[in-house]
Amino acid sequence: MRDYKKILVVQTAFPGDIVLTTPLFKALKKRFPESKLAVLTTPPGYELLRDVKEIDSIIPYDKRGSGITGFIKLMRRLRSDSFDLCISPHRSSRTALMVFATGAPVRIGFSDASLPFLYNRKVYRDKALHEVERILSLLTPFSPSPQSPPVKGGEIEESPSPLAGEGWGEGGFDKAPYLEISAEVWNRARKLFEDAGIASNDTVIGIAPGSVWATKRWTAEGYASLIDGLADRYDAKVLLIGSPSERKTGDEILSLTRHKPVDLIGKTTLRQLIAVIDRCRLLIGNDSAPGHIAAARMVSVVSIFGPTSPAFGYYPYGKDVVIVEKELSCRPCHHHGPKKCPEGHFRCMRDITVDDVMDAVNKALPRKH
Repeated sequence: MRDYKKILVVQTAFPGDIVLTTPLFKALKKRFPESKLAVLTTPPGYELLRDVKEIDSIIPYDKRGSGITGFIKLMRRLRSDSFDLCISPHRSSRTALMVFATGAPVRIGFSDASLPFLYNRKVYRDKALHEVERILSLLTPFSPSPQSPPVKGGEIEESPSPLAGEGWGEGGFDKAPYLEISAEVWNRARKLFEDAGIASNDTVIGIAPGSVWATKRWTAEGYASLIDGLADRYDAKVLLIGSPSERKTGDEILSLTRHKPVDLIGKTTLRQLIAVIDRCRLLIGNDSAPGHIAAARMVSVVSIFGPTSPAFGYYPYGKDVVIVEKELSCRPCHHHGPKKCPEGHFRCMRDITVDDVMDAVNKALPRKH
């Protein structure tokens, strides 16, 4: 088995998907400890991954703002960097072009990716697995397992992958997503806690009510009542977190609460958000990135699912995760979340009560005293 000195991972999906890719970085460094690992990712991905020690360099690419000129410049740069191994969990046609542009002699992707002929080693994507395990299965070509893909004509053809973590290296894979925090980021986050009057012995609970897709957001009335219930039941300091684009959602919730939470929506960078979530004993939110960040920092998670489903394999990956959902004949109705409810009733979210979520909180966070 040859050693690869310059490895590139291309992952330009949403922030939550980027968090779920982190076990791949650790696995690659374990298998090829002398390699230089680069990651091509989005600007939010750059913020999330800046402090991950396994990554030697990050190539940020703004796929929405760079235009065709920026894309061509990126393709030229990738060619000049002379990578000898390129792996992509992302399955878009644009990603396939970037992978091919590297000229890497080994290019690994999923067999159901767009433009699959641009990859010369393809791995079966098992929909029954969690996304963490699907991504780790991209290392199948390096597995000594008897199930390793056969070689034909210099290319590894599509074949079922072994369960990620089996038969590969001493101890197998570490499947846990992870994120790291620098001292600089921690110090800035600590100042936020001090300004908010949060003491070291306070029970802190984070609420992340936003999502890029409106139908994936639980109701403002539900979150407002939940915040009041957390303050009454647990004497908790509640942090309302989110990006600047979620300001309207936060304001609607704030207008309905009796106990005002600490409002941090739009007041942190994505790096600082990791540290803020790390201070929480529990993170409650929708099917969105903060839940993945919390699980990666080993913070307990209550994740509320509406039009999507945990069965897709994208729920927060960790042992302290509680899912709240309603079984309905009309769900799941979309892989990401439709612009509006196809049935017009939005029952997948409206039927979830505050008691449902509080029951999940009680499982994840025993009552104080």
